[in-house]
Amino acid sequence: MFEHNVYKIILIFLALAVYTLMVAFNAIAGAGLKRNIFLQSVGNISNKYNTEFTPAGWTFTLIWNVIFFWQFLWFGYVLSGLCRRSELGWMYLKPNVFPVPFYLVWILNNVFNIGWLFLWDREYLIPALVFLGAIPFTNYIVLFISYRSLYLNGDWLQTQHKVDLWLIRILAQNGIAFYTTWTTIACLLNFSVCLTYNGGITSSTSVTVALAILAFEMVLWFCLENFLFDKYVRYTVTVYPIVILALSGALDKNFITSDPGQNGIFTAVLLAVACAAFALRLVLVIWKHVKYPLYESMSNKSSIPLS
Repeated sequence: MFEHNVYKIILIFLALAVYTLMVAFNAIAGAGLKRNIFLQSVGNISNKYNTEFTPAGWTFTLIWNVIFFWQFLWFGYVLSGLCRRSELGWMYLKPNVFPVPFYLVWILNNVFNIGWLFLWDREYLIPALVFLGAIPFTNYIVLFISYRSLYLNGDWLQTQHKVDLWLIRILAQNGIAFYTTWTTIACLLNFSVCLTYNGGITSSTSVTVALAILAFEMVLWFCLENFLFDKYVRYTVTVYPIVILALSGALDKNFITSDPGQNGIFTAVLLAVACAAFALRLVLVIWKHVKYPLYESMSNKSSIPLS
């Protein structure tokens, strides 16, 4: 008879509750519904500290709505494990693809998100940047835990529960990667704001620095995901779409055809590179999936989950 783990069930619902609270705070702050909590809307502050890198309003709305909905999807998958069993036990326990540290770091991530809303609302730009930087950083940790846990259990899932393997990849890993990429870009945007409004650097130079860092991160990630971490991140493909959306939003708001300026051209070139990288990434993923199946030559791994 398989037994439930009450403590882990409580942790799962706590993570969901904190996440729901975070989404509610974001909705209130984004809509400008003060409710004696926020002084102004997030959009109004972004307009006040506008840069050439700031995307159009529709970009923020679209991306955040997709992010919030996507995270609820993987929570739905996790909750389904509370009432589904395999030959090893309850699916939320075995295989342990969502270990306790995953939820703990996720909760911390949501707390940083809420904290950033209040700091940004009060226009504490540097503290807000620190909290915003902590959001993608904790997301990196969450993804690391997820990739490692799925890799350890992937061989068994491929054999016994292939649908679950793909649901974890699509809902959890791609969803969190989508969120991570956007908050990384948002961090660069806020960094450029701090350079200008706290550091006294011209807005044009600040944006150039932010775009240069983004370009470096894109090249670095493309190399890492395709050549070093392929066995972990092969089926994560949501990084480039969010970069494409963010840069498209920036061009839509700031690009002047008759006088694009240095950063306008830089942004357009980065957008073209992101589109090319995304297309090449898809080709490589499909090619490797056909030619080099991830678990085909892994006979040295155990046929039962390793975690």
